[in-house]
Amino acid sequence: MKDFNYKRGVIFLIVISAVVRSFLSLILNIGGEEAYYWTFALYPELGSFDQPPMIGWFIQLFTNNLALQGDFFVRLSSIVTGSANIWIIFIIGRRIKGESAGFYSALLYSISFYLSLIAGLFILPEGPQTFFYLLSVYFLSEGIIMRDQNCPESKILCRMALILAGLFIGLATLSKFSSVLLWVGVLFYASVFSKSLFKRVEIYIAVLVTMLSLFPVFIWNFNNNFIGFQYLTSTLKLSGGINTEAFLKGIFIPLLLNNPVNLWIIYKSLRAIKHDMFIEKGYAYLLLSLSLPVIFISVVLSLVSESFIYAASLGIIPLIIIAGAWISTRKNEIKSILRLKSVMLSLCFFVVIIVIGLAHHKAGVFNYLLTYSKKEIPAGKNDFTLNRYGLKDLAAEFKKLRDLDIASGRISPHAYIIEFDYKRAALKDYYLARPVNTVVKTAGKPGNVRKYRWITAKRGGLKIGESVYYIKSSRDDEQGLDFGKEHFERVEIARTIYLKKFKKPVIRYTVYRFKNMVSLPDSE
Repeated sequence: MKDFNYKRGVIFLIVISAVVRSFLSLILNIGGEEAYYWTFALYPELGSFDQPPMIGWFIQLFTNNLALQGDFFVRLSSIVTGSANIWIIFIIGRRIKGESAGFYSALLYSISFYLSLIAGLFILPEGPQTFFYLLSVYFLSEGIIMRDQNCPESKILCRMALILAGLFIGLATLSKFSSVLLWVGVLFYASVFSKSLFKRVEIYIAVLVTMLSLFPVFIWNFNNNFIGFQYLTSTLKLSGGINTEAFLKGIFIPLLLNNPVNLWIIYKSLRAIKHDMFIEKGYAYLLLSLSLPVIFISVVLSLVSESFIYAASLGIIPLIIIAGAWISTRKNEIKSILRLKSVMLSLCFFVVIIVIGLAHHKAGVFNYLLTYSKKEIPAGKNDFTLNRYGLKDLAAEFKKLRDLDIASGRISPHAYIIEFDYKRAALKDYYLARPVNTVVKTAGKPGNVRKYRWITAKRGGLKIGESVYYIKSSRDDEQGLDFGKEHFERVEIARTIYLKKFKKPVIRYTVYRFKNMVSLPDSE
C-alpha cells in the first residue's frame, strides 16, 4: 500500500468536517439552549447565575460584538474551535505515537456526536470548553512527561508547559465548571504513578494560575451575594435522595452521544493495552488518569445532580487518543486507511444518524409515532426536535399579527412578550422579538428564568397597566395561562398558528394577548 500522508489526511478531515458543520448551521434553527447563551453576548457580564461567561465572550468575538447577524455567525466560534480541536488532537496523538495515531484520534474525534456536533456546531459552553480542554491535555503531556531528561532546555519547556496547562484549565473552567476535574486527574496521576510531581514548584504555580483565571466569576458572585455559588450548590441535592433518572442519563447519554461504536473501539483498545503496552507507559498512565477518575466522579455525582450528566464526555477524550494509538498499531493488518471494520462501522453509524435526524427534522418521518400515537396527547408533545422547528415561519406570522394589532389599536407598540422559562424566553427573544424591535421579559423563580431575571430588570421589569403577548405551544404546560388569568384584567386569543411538515400539522402555537396587568407577581 502506498504510504498515506496522515497530515494531509487530517487537513482533509478538518475541511470536510467544517463544511458539514457549516451546512448544518445554515439549515438547523438555533435551539433554546443556544439562544440562551446568545444572551450572554447580548448582555455580557463577568459571570452569571448558572454558567461561566466564556461562551458569551466567544460569541462576541466571532460576531464582532453581534454586528454579524444570523445563525451561522452566532455558531461560528464553535465551528472554528471544532476545526482547531481536530488538529490539536492530531498533534497530541502524533506526540504520543506518531502521525498515524494522531490521524486515527482525529478521525474518532470527528465522528463523535458530542465532540463534533454538540461541541463543534451548536453554540454551547462545550465549544470553548473542549478547545481549552484539549490545549490543557497537550500542555500537561508536555509538562509532565519530559522529552529529554538530560536537556536543560527540555526542563525549562516542561516548566513553562505546566504553567500554560494551568492557564488553559482555568480558561476551560471559565467555559464550564466541570473542567476543573482535570486537576483531579492530575492529582490521581501524581498520587499513583509519579509522586515526584508533588515536588515540582511549577505544578503549584499552575494550580494558582487556574484559580486566578476564575477571578471574574468570584467578582461577579461577590457583587451578587454569591447567588451563582448558591445555585450550583443547590443542584447537588444531597438531601433529596438518589436521582435514579439523572444517574441513568449520566450513563446512557454519554454512551449515545459519543458514538457507541467509538466506545466499542475504546473498549477493545483498553483490553489490548493490558496485554501489550502499545504506547509509552508514562503517556498511557497520564491519559488514563485524566480519563477514568473524571468519568467515575461524573457518573457518581449524577446520582444527586443532573449538572454532571455530560461531564463524563470530557473523560472520553483521552481514551480516544489511546484508541487512535491502538488502531495505528494495526495499520499493517489492513490494506486501506478505512478498511478496519470497526472504524468504518463508526463512520457509517455517524453518517446514518445525521441523515435520519435531518430527514425527521425536515420531513417529520417519525411524527406519526411521536405526535399522533394517541389523540389525547397534544400535537408535538413527545417530539423534542420541534423545539427548533419552523421558528422563522412562526416569527413571520407573529410579525403580521403584531403589525395588525398595533394598526388597529388592539395593543401598544411597546407591548413585549412574556415567558416563564429561560430557554423558551431566549428562543422568542432571538426569533420573534428581536426582528420587530421588541423584547422578552420573564416572571418566575430564579432557577426557572436564570439570567432573564437580570435581563428583565434591565429592560424595566413588569409594570401595572401593561399589555403583553404570550405565545404558547402545544408542548407547553398551563403555567403561562394561569399567570395571565391571575395578574391581567383579560386574556384574549389573538391567533392560532400551525406549523406543518408535508402539509400535516406537527405543532400548534396559540398567541394570547394579556390585557392590562392589574397585579405584580411576588418577587422570587
